[in-house]
Amino acid sequence: MRVLQLGEQNWKELYQIENDLEWHFNDFAEFYQKEINSDNEKGNNKARQKNFDVVIITGKNNMSSQDWEKLHSLVLSHHVLYMPDVIENIDESTNYFLKSLSAQPISEEPQELINKLLGRYFGGQSGLRIFPTELMLNSQVITDFEYVDAGHLKLNLDTNNEWISIGTYKSNLYIDPNKLINFWLSMKNNNFEVRLRIFTQDWGTSESVKDQRLLNLDTYDQDDYYSQLKIAKKARISSINIEVKGSGDLTIGIFHSRWGRDGIGILMPGGERIIDPVNRDDIAYLFNRGDMKPPLNVYFSGAREKEGFEGFYLFNNLQAPSLLFTDMRLSVGAFYDDKSGYIGKEIKRVINEKLAELGFDSSQLVMNGISMGTYPALKYGAQLQAYAINVAKPLTNLGYISTRMALERPDEFETICDIDNNLVDSLNKKELQKLDEKFWQEFNRQDLSKTRLFVGYMKNDDYDDHAIQDLSESPVVKKSLQFSTQGFTGRHNDDPMVNNWFIARLNEILKDFGREKS
Repeated sequence: MRVLQLGEQNWKELYQIENDLEWHFNDFAEFYQKEINSDNEKGNNKARQKNFDVVIITGKNNMSSQDWEKLHSLVLSHHVLYMPDVIENIDESTNYFLKSLSAQPISEEPQELINKLLGRYFGGQSGLRIFPTELMLNSQVITDFEYVDAGHLKLNLDTNNEWISIGTYKSNLYIDPNKLINFWLSMKNNNFEVRLRIFTQDWGTSESVKDQRLLNLDTYDQDDYYSQLKIAKKARISSINIEVKGSGDLTIGIFHSRWGRDGIGILMPGGERIIDPVNRDDIAYLFNRGDMKPPLNVYFSGAREKEGFEGFYLFNNLQAPSLLFTDMRLSVGAFYDDKSGYIGKEIKRVINEKLAELGFDSSQLVMNGISMGTYPALKYGAQLQAYAINVAKPLTNLGYISTRMALERPDEFETICDIDNNLVDSLNKKELQKLDEKFWQEFNRQDLSKTRLFVGYMKNDDYDDHAIQDLSESPVVKKSLQFSTQGFTGRHNDDPMVNNWFIARLNEILKDFGREKS
């Protein structure tokens, strides 16, 4: 991990620095020039400087305004830290650097911070879903249960006001070395106290389990969420047991295991969550201020088996402000919507909040999505009257997709039934048709007269082949400022060129705001 410290005293001389940290002190200009010279010697026309994983500003330094500008592109948003007294007397270029990269003040002792860098600012992201079907139920106490769908197990029981174990997940969880792990359980619970009993031991050992921890799930305490399974040098495995106390109905949802960031973000530094208070389902978002100039690009991740933010480097390289969303519900996501409308309401709240923070309005908002991400991009983009909506492989008729599964797409994307089951009261044809009618009735009430729509679609889409026709026939789309489409031969996932078309349209939209392709 490469760390750049800027200040008056070199922490490497004052504190213990782990061998895995490549520590640089006040040498940015020299480092930058060395990288350029190295690239020139190799015949590279464009220098490719190496990034810094963390920048720590501890006091006065030798950085010029040009240096701050160069460093800006070599460090990720939310990866800059500073001592609080640094901001008392800073120039405009330093202030811009700190603000645009969402720099965070340091509240820990230096040695404590240094010790936690590797566990917070590592590269990559990962999260796993474990389904309630993987829960090995305690047959001695569980006699009345029902699998509502693949993601929900409904129990009815009375524990006589005592703690009981309702089951253990069949497979042990692998815990990566040098990674903090966060666990999260979705559940619908009114009358129960619920806790996890976590048994942990070193990978490959036959010794009896000595390490166990109880994790109460009664509150949304973020500190508890961010401090669950501490970092260890060795790989470990954990066995998870669910214990409850109470009586009545209890619905167990998806169990999530994620690489943690020790309190600085969900999945990645700066990541935040929207949590449904009814069932503890969560989706995540990551805001990057970029250069703080219009537009704000909102992007919704497509279907993902592994939890994480899609399109991170694409939008980071654009340098414009971006807001990434990822849906972590069910097996691959749930189209950023729910029956009550809570998720959609919160998504729009977050978007408006970030627009206000940047000083933008809806005329400086671009909504983007591919496949599963097209549904929220179209739905919420229309409601927010975005400047542009840019989508590829649109999916709008979620009910219709379910009806095609048996004959036209067997054994593929079966999770659509679970998704629809959480949007309608019944999976019969009438209810599924109502679901799609509701989408279009709501969509066609919006005003797109100031919105540009760009839609790349598959001509033989085996998911939703009605979407492009419905959009073309929509009365509000006909009144939109622009409606551009491009069809590609093949089924939903046959031709990646549609994604390239999507990126090309994104760059075209950015030109409207005076931005050239980076």
